[in-house]
Amino acid sequence: MLRRLKHMKPTPTSRVFSRLVICSALLTLGLSLSGCKRETTGGSDFSAARHERGTQIVAEYLKRDAAPYRKQRVRLSITSTSEPNKVYELDIWRKQTEKETLTLTHVVQPADENDLAALSIERKGEPAINVTYVSSTDEFRETGTNKMFFGGLTAQELLGEWDKYDYTLVDEKNLDGVKVMDVEGTLKPTAESVLARTRTLFRSDNYLPAEMHLFDSGGKEMRTFKVKKYNNVAGRDVVWLTEIENHLRPTTVTVEILSLDFPDRVDEAIFTRDRLKQLSRK
Repeated sequence: MLRRLKHMKPTPTSRVFSRLVICSALLTLGLSLSGCKRETTGGSDFSAARHERGTQIVAEYLKRDAAPYRKQRVRLSITSTSEPNKVYELDIWRKQTEKETLTLTHVVQPADENDLAALSIERKGEPAINVTYVSSTDEFRETGTNKMFFGGLTAQELLGEWDKYDYTLVDEKNLDGVKVMDVEGTLKPTAESVLARTRTLFRSDNYLPAEMHLFDSGGKEMRTFKVKKYNNVAGRDVVWLTEIENHLRPTTVTVEILSLDFPDRVDEAIFTRDRLKQLSRK
């Protein structure tokens, strides 16, 4: 996974943009002390199997989504009852290897904001960071992924950061006539995020998400993602149009892919701080 701040007017210091909670121990694990039943081998095996299957589903989705290089133009339409509506177009370049994913995001529309750009760096086993360049002070700034940006979305939601969670298959059911696999993610003890729990409905036919529900540590739903359109590009099934409801503020964000390409090669200089500096000085 796809990045201005409050009122869509970011300050120079924040010019960055744009992916089972273990059931009750009494029910899932059957633990007992002082009168409760002991965990049965069958119950333990069933729980382990659901965890394994949930992990497999997410891994399959990420495998199908992976590409050495990706270039896309994305339109973000932000509708709010308390602020003026805004429309942004972003150019997003992604370079992906087994150990690292680099994403350069550049606002190209509106034209008076095309000096906004960010370089996101995701490395296995390390917290993801967003790098921006502040021309007024001639310095680069690094931030985490929990800050809110377009329409109140966090950078994490635009990037994905799937490896922050442990996964369990909760259910298999039908959604609008399509079979889906309901997978719940819980934040790993070593990871940090305002998103403590996720529920993602993956389509059984192509492993793409159909819906995603994001919750805070208190169990309150923060955001709801619903995929409205899919497409096929170069033989790949891809998400094309997504609507996101932000339940913490009266905002809806529509994310639409305008163009998508998987080039064999790109200029490696795209993913450097020098390129970020050039774009931020336009």
